[in-house]
Amino acid sequence: LEYGISIAASLAHYYIAQRRTVGLVTDDRVYTVIQAERSERQEGKLLETLAFLEARGSLSIAGLVAAQASQLPQGSSAILVTPTVWPELLVAVDDLQHRNLRPIVILMMADTFGGLPGGEKLVRALVERQVPVYPIYCESDLSQALAGLAEGAHSEDIGTWQRPPLSHLT
Repeated sequence: LEYGISIAASLAHYYIAQRRTVGLVTDDRVYTVIQAERSERQEGKLLETLAFLEARGSLSIAGLVAAQASQLPQGSSAILVTPTVWPELLVAVDDLQHRNLRPIVILMMADTFGGLPGGEKLVRALVERQVPVYPIYCESDLSQALAGLAEGAHSEDIGTWQRPPLSHLT
């Protein structure tokens, strides 16, 4: 959970600094949608929401995408940050692509965090779909990979996310 929050916070900070619109959808204890904006105030709203996440949602990643994809303007990027090892991630990605949206997947490799295996198979399936995918392994350093996404990785590229310092979240 800490890795996912750190990634989402770092991405929000980067894209808001680039004057890009950023929103957030989570399903935790409460289903939360923060509409996309591009202000410093937006970053504060996002960080506050992220600070209280507990990973207690009931929707699958495919369900979350299905609930929100129709709200995104065509051509928008949707960054999915998830540790799922289930093929439902591919359903979510297919849904986004069919709606003319651009999915990017930040996949926390669950087996390296003590979870179930299956991440490598999902990475291969995402690459076959020409979806940018960034596998994140436990104990990685996120800073270099964030720079890779910022440089505009091509859909066939696979990056490795590395962990930034968490001091900005405390």
